Amino acid sequence: MDQVRLSQALAAAVASNASDAPLAVCQACVAWLPVSGAALTVMAGPDRQEPVCATDEVSERIDELQFSLGDGPCVESFSTGRAVLVPDIADPGERRWPVFAAAAADTGARGMFVFPLNVGASRIGVLDCYRDTPGGLDQQELTGALRAADAAVWTLLDTLGPKATVDGGLEIETVDGSSLARAEVHQATGMLIAQGHLSAAAALSRLRAAAFATGRTVTDVADDVLARRLRLHDDGSLRANGYRDDDTIDDPAQPRSRGEEDPP
Repeated sequence: MDQVRLSQALAAAVASNASDAPLAVCQACVAWLPVSGAALTVMAGPDRQEPVCATDEVSERIDELQFSLGDGPCVESFSTGRAVLVPDIADPGERRWPVFAAAAADTGARGMFVFPLNVGASRIGVLDCYRDTPGGLDQQELTGALRAADAAVWTLLDTLGPKATVDGGLEIETVDGSSLARAEVHQATGMLIAQGHLSAAAALSRLRAAAFATGRTVTDVADDVLARRLRLHDDGSLRANGYRDDDTIDDPAQPRSRGEEDPP
């Protein structure tokens, strides 16, 4: 697994602010993790599931099975808020979801790995991956998959629609981000709008991408924008003032460490 390339692909999906960004996250999983397919599903309970995207027909079928049965690793992951890792769904010793397991094995799926998508204490859905051979994920691969789930959350917040209601009542503002950040984020968004003549959604996307790529919070990145330690440059990236050509804040391969001072 190439962690740098996976991180770059995920950061690009988050930054794109595009309608197909969730699918791009799933495709990154298939490209850089040992999985054959991936899907994203928005959920508010076992009986309230809405498929967002899938990379292939098997992923679509697995999603459909879990919705139809109201059971499976997807439902368990959403209900418990924990990752559910199944090295072989066809293993006779796997008895948690007997009906689903038999139907899923018929699709050709073997390993299944499901990750909850969390917004604070609430959950909005799951990232559901499968592989067509038995086997688990090693620690590095698991870390990559968890990072993909984080990226999926950001892309879904951009595509669910204003005040989408999930998880029994959670309202998510997807245009101005008011439910996700404090006042400084709105102020920083305004500065980026002025600097780059961007829409509010595109400006917020720049903040989100920089936060995701550097492992910081959106508020921390917004603070740097307000303090003029970061600004929007002509290529659309957020960079430190006095930057080098390769010192791009939204490049996961060149993260800026927290507290790093700007060059004189």
